[in-house]
Amino acid sequence: MLLYRSIILFAVSLFLVRFMGKRTIAQLSPFDLIVIIIMGSAIAIPLEDDKIKLTYGIVPVIVMSVLNYGLSLAITKNRKLENFFQGTSTVLVRNGEVIIKNMKKERITLADLLILLREKNIANINEIEEATIEPNGKLSIIKKKEAQPVTPKDLGLWSSQGIFPTLIVDRGEVLHNNLERVGASIDQIITELNKKGIKDLAKIKTAWLDEEGNVYVDRNVN
Repeated sequence: MLLYRSIILFAVSLFLVRFMGKRTIAQLSPFDLIVIIIMGSAIAIPLEDDKIKLTYGIVPVIVMSVLNYGLSLAITKNRKLENFFQGTSTVLVRNGEVIIKNMKKERITLADLLILLREKNIANINEIEEATIEPNGKLSIIKKKEAQPVTPKDLGLWSSQGIFPTLIVDRGEVLHNNLERVGASIDQIITELNKKGIKDLAKIKTAWLDEEGNVYVDRNVN
């Protein structure tokens, strides 16, 4: 009986995790963590007592999975909702200097930061142009140009957009925090967009600015 119930609950859980999508698997947000905890607790109830109906474990799991799926769809259409539930990225190191107020905001100690840097094979903090803690807890690092490995572009063998383009417009909305981070002004971006014949931000799906000041635009199909 226990084997039968375990197989059913495992199959239901596997199907629902697949249903929720790869985002939940790859990026554990606070909401995803809550879902997993509740799912685990709900599944354990009918396994611990065979007198409890399987539906007492299956129904809560289905409800949480549907909520998670619905939220995933909602945050892809609303950046403010995404920031509220998923959190935002926070810069911890800029130009080799630790930003103490951001460290305190994220409750990360210097020892924690050093561990994260060692995991990225960074031995010297002065090599870092920018280190950012992402909403999923991972550390993203951009090295200073002089600390980056040589690329075909450095050898004059390739020419295209910059190595690290920054998203500056998303679904017609200007990302002012990103503009500030790269030291660009809204007037500069509007000028570049006008050169490309774009007068309305609503027509832009995404726009990127690379470290060389080039703007790349992906327009809406409609």
